[in-house]
Amino acid sequence: MKTLLCLTVLSASLAVCHGACFRMNNEVQIKEGELVLPQGCLDPVDKSEHPVGATWNSRHCLRCTCEVTTMSCCTRYGGIVEAPEGCEAAIDEERCEYKFHKKNDPFAPCTPF
Repeated sequence: MKTLLCLTVLSASLAVCHGACFRMNNEVQIKEGELVLPQGCLDPVDKSEHPVGATWNSRHCLRCTCEVTTMSCCTRYGGIVEAPEGCEAAIDEERCEYKFHKKNDPFAPCTPF
């Protein structure tokens, strides 16, 4: 039973590490005594407007969804990554994936693992 519990906790923590998400509340207004729900969401990066129910890929590798009261965005490239020895990871924002390069030379590629 303890093993099952440990595996469940480990699986949940790994799922959390695979990406980063955030949620923003949409502004609900009261006009002339009536509750007015938002008709859309504003992209946090490029400030483009999207209707309620829309899902889109934002610049900077975000996948966002607009709901009536909230907007949620998650990274499309995953979460924490470990670079090979002597290398570091950088996000390629055109392809939304990690690229590895030498620590002292960002133009010298590294082979991941």
